[in-house]
Amino acid sequence: MCSSSGRILAMKTMLLTILMLCWSIGGWAFDGTFYSQLNAGAGLLNDADNSSADGTFITQSDPGVMASLSLGYALPESSAYHGGRVEIEAAWRQNAVDKVEFVEGKFAGDGDITAWSLLLCSYGERRNRTPWTPYFGAGLGVASISLDTVTVAGSPLADDDDLVLAYQVGLGVDYAINPRWKLDLGYRYFGTTSPSFKDATGEEFDGEYDNHSFMVGLRASF
Repeated sequence: MCSSSGRILAMKTMLLTILMLCWSIGGWAFDGTFYSQLNAGAGLLNDADNSSADGTFITQSDPGVMASLSLGYALPESSAYHGGRVEIEAAWRQNAVDKVEFVEGKFAGDGDITAWSLLLCSYGERRNRTPWTPYFGAGLGVASISLDTVTVAGSPLADDDDLVLAYQVGLGVDYAINPRWKLDLGYRYFGTTSPSFKDATGEEFDGEYDNHSFMVGLRASF
């Protein structure tokens, strides 16, 4: 469950992200190219240390899936930024809960941990004369983290969500199929500030969200 102060901070971050993108694009001469990109891949979720007034417990998850859609602008080499890209990325990540560990022991878990995010991302590129272009970058925005009907040994644990600040760093390599289409092989580390949830009894607890995503993408310039 998202606190009012946390929700306000996340919404302010989203607004600032959009304003930063508008300001940045407004300063360019538009001699670069716009593009859209679709990504899909696998996501590994770190074990989450959860804490409440009654103590702590650890949530372990199975490998999951991810997908994202980006709209961006590729800067020309002649720009003040010497190339690179800036984009808005909407992403979805989901992992199934495998085990939940308490002081008393480890028990079978069920349900899903899902993240929906909206980020402003910027990437630097090492352009060269080959079809391969390495890149690295980072992003900042907001995410909705949800525990979807999570149970422990068949008993309800939590079914709640929270809106939090989100950040991302990543790297990869592009392959130019032709002047318009590019294949992207990439890695992203995606994390958030601590989400807060209410369990089945109504007690609030704080969690963690850290995801390692390995993906393949297809980018089209227009």
